Amino acid sequence: MKTLAAFAGLLLVAACQAPPPAMNEAEIAQIEAEVLQWAEEWLDSYEPKTPEDLCTANLALIHPDHVVRVSGGAPMRKADWFDWCMGPQQNYRGYTGSWTETDVRVLSHDAAVFLGQASGTWEHADGRFIRYPSSWQLMLVERTEDSWGMSILQYSNGPSEVVEGG
Repeated sequence: MKTLAAFAGLLLVAACQAPPPAMNEAEIAQIEAEVLQWAEEWLDSYEPKTPEDLCTANLALIHPDHVVRVSGGAPMRKADWFDWCMGPQQNYRGYTGSWTETDVRVLSHDAAVFLGQASGTWEHADGRFIRYPSSWQLMLVERTEDSWGMSILQYSNGPSEVVEGG
């Protein structure tokens, strides 16, 4: 809950900034499309692979300069992501799923908020398949030198169920 409050505070700070240069509908639509493409890459980074490959794929989609996650009372920077990711990912062999609902709110030429609901299945290292019909991810996505990168992440998984063979 503190993480969500911190994220809400960040959004409030962003909202109180001087307004960005006016954007026309075409510019907003282009940014929305770019962020949605980035979000597909983010979800695809979890598809079945080794934990090392998964964490490396995640790392490539994180903003190079900013906090990426707040947990345990402290911010986690990009430099810490791989080691953190390798912990829980040792239990998984990949994720297969898709976004079932997405929304992008463009904040400026260089920032947008992405909210997505995914439905999918995690394959566990012990052979179990756990389906999450509803998982939400809320992310601040910022422009990087050549694309977009997640700079803040909050997620919540709904109830899960064990399924046979994925």
